Amino acid sequence: MIESLFSDKRYTKEAQAAASEISHQVQRRHAKWMVSLQYLVNQDDVDHILSRETEFCDTIILYEKERITDNQRLLLNCETDKVLERRAEDIVRQKRQKKILELVQKTAHNVMESRFEKIDITRLLNIHSGFGDFASFAYSPTLNFQKLGSLAIINNSLGANILELVNNPQFCKQMGKTPRKISDPKTAIGFIGINNCRMLYPVLMAKPILKWADDNTKLIAPKMWQHAITMANVTRMRLEDANYKEPDEGVLLGMVRGMSQFAICNHFTNCFDDALELVMTRFRENEQREDYFACADITYSMAFLPAILEKWEKRLTQRIVDYIDWGPRLLHLKNAIQEDLNDVPVYERSLHGVALGQAKVFTIYDMMKKSNAFLIDQAPYWFAYMQMDGKILKSISNRSPGKFILSVKDE
Repeated sequence: MIESLFSDKRYTKEAQAAASEISHQVQRRHAKWMVSLQYLVNQDDVDHILSRETEFCDTIILYEKERITDNQRLLLNCETDKVLERRAEDIVRQKRQKKILELVQKTAHNVMESRFEKIDITRLLNIHSGFGDFASFAYSPTLNFQKLGSLAIINNSLGANILELVNNPQFCKQMGKTPRKISDPKTAIGFIGINNCRMLYPVLMAKPILKWADDNTKLIAPKMWQHAITMANVTRMRLEDANYKEPDEGVLLGMVRGMSQFAICNHFTNCFDDALELVMTRFRENEQREDYFACADITYSMAFLPAILEKWEKRLTQRIVDYIDWGPRLLHLKNAIQEDLNDVPVYERSLHGVALGQAKVFTIYDMMKKSNAFLIDQAPYWFAYMQMDGKILKSISNRSPGKFILSVKDE
């Protein structure tokens, strides 16, 4: 079963070693891409029903080419005005601000690390027991409306997301059903169907965890959400390609693997504010008046986030995994995530570990490539590391990996 997921080509140990090194380089570049405001989510493969972009990100430029035209013109006008008004003061002011910003970024890095080290994962991410509760019964023949309904009632945010989904005209159209006002979660579950709920519940439980309303992170939140969504869906696809009996387990795997990034997005603004306050307090105590008042012009900068993402993405995922109560029947899911966190070679992984690893590799490539940010000469090594080839990539790409295709059959 696992062999069906591998490319027909086999690589030597030397080639695997080269692929491993390229893999680390790509992941470093991906961390920078993820938090860069220069790159946006390509909207062609976004599942807008499950995303919250339209709700919170109304000022998002949908395509990067639009950003280049409008924003550069505004920036140039702004810069011209400043040059005309304060040309003589600019050099001194900019040097001071650069020095202060570097200090604030370093402090913000330390503040965020301290927070991640000391605060419980349930407070960092507002994660709850619903993931383990759902997994304990979802992937078995005994799954029924009663169990799904009970979980939706216990978990208020899940119930609210289910109701929001079934009252979305676009979702109703996708399901081939007539829109009608539904206010009861159990009725909504019947409207969606058991099979669709099995697939969508992990997504709907993760949806409220990511903060979308923060203006400072409104360009990176969609990337982090789409990363998790695509990884979840592709993991499901790869299990399906291997004829595994419960491919929807892949959705839970992908969402759990991707959620740790949400913490970095959620805590950025607060950590930066705390850091700026610490720096200002230090200036005031040392009677550095000019530096203190210059802090009023410091703007938010994410320059320190790639290093945080590289260092903490896996660590926070580990804490999520440790928090979830997997139970003896679900150890294969926990082990699959552990394999990915421990960077276990592809041939030594379980079926689920291979599927998750390949999904992550595809997701990073696909999203960066659409921004022209992936170094094409690294692609063969990147995919070789997870034993993938062009045929596999084409198969995944042809199935709209960023969108969930729902069953419209009556259950």
